[in-house]
Amino acid sequence: MPKLPVYGQRPCVLLTNDDGPPCTSSPNIYGFCRLLQERLGWDVRVVIPDCQKSWVGKAYAISEIISVSYFYPLAPDGLNGEICTQSRPLRDGESMEWVLLSGTPATCANIALHNLYPGEIDLVISGPNHGRNCSTAFALSSGTLGAALAAALSIPIPGPSTSSISLHEHHIPAIALSYGVVERPVPDITTRLAHEVSLEVIERLWENWGHEDQGEKLVQVYSINVPLVESQLQKDKRRICWTSMRRNAYGQLFKSTQLEPSLNWWKQKKLSDGSAASTTSSAGPGALPSDPATPVDTGQTPEQTKFHFAPAMAPLLTPSRDNLPFGTDAWAFAEGFIGVTPLRAEFAGLTDVSSIGGPDSYAGKEWSA
Repeated sequence: MPKLPVYGQRPCVLLTNDDGPPCTSSPNIYGFCRLLQERLGWDVRVVIPDCQKSWVGKAYAISEIISVSYFYPLAPDGLNGEICTQSRPLRDGESMEWVLLSGTPATCANIALHNLYPGEIDLVISGPNHGRNCSTAFALSSGTLGAALAAALSIPIPGPSTSSISLHEHHIPAIALSYGVVERPVPDITTRLAHEVSLEVIERLWENWGHEDQGEKLVQVYSINVPLVESQLQKDKRRICWTSMRRNAYGQLFKSTQLEPSLNWWKQKKLSDGSAASTTSSAGPGALPSDPATPVDTGQTPEQTKFHFAPAMAPLLTPSRDNLPFGTDAWAFAEGFIGVTPLRAEFAGLTDVSSIGGPDSYAGKEWSA
């Protein structure tokens, strides 16, 4: 199958996420962005939420006015840089201008495609998320998947920057990329290896993007899950396979609370091993401890009932391998595979995938060299 078509001389990629700008709960986007530019030579545009927006799915906050700011991240990690309310020319030491929006990840994708860069984007990559997004419980809640699905539903008409006819007749090709946290803290080398294998998978998908429905339409979204285990990400140890999405469910997500408004229960706390990890959705699904908050007894009767987000994640993060159907994304993650799941933008997996992984069943089929 041929490469995806491009508007210019090289692929122009929209990079978005749900973790927001670089910080402890968004450790992946800066390094991944740099490698997209340096290793693949792709033109990258970054439009992301201005703060953490995990667990919002494909939501649009339709009653809110979305504000725009501009971020100029500085090497080596993007943790520093000026944020302005108006776009300006790059200064010494600055290599990119990132757009920060006060909206959801899906909002970022739609505004980027229709308002900021109409008729320019060839591919949308959402991520790399700080946490896995395999199985329906995570995927249907994920802002990372939400942005990719929103992109797949967006067909921008050609804008003033181009006179060419839109290359996207049905949808924008999109990829959702997620890094599953297995050990804490995550070593820098593991993150670098995850970036490398992700580029390998994305480039391969780009060069040979699959079709569904006997080749009539392109696959809309690929969801990639990368286990953050150094030994499994070494070049001679990497295993990549096609997957389907495991069906599962979560239970109670909230607990009643008497937390005082001034107490930010989602701030960092020390884990039993002494490492620090975010204890809210700011860490993404796969990075949450199982008990992220302890209500504070204020000694006063609360005026009204209140709840805080406190999911019991252990059953979702460490399911019994006997309960993981072969070929699913959760099975692949548990076995150390990088899982690649083709999706439609309808919260349904593909049933006829003979053109991408076939012949009849692609689930669990390992990629050949």
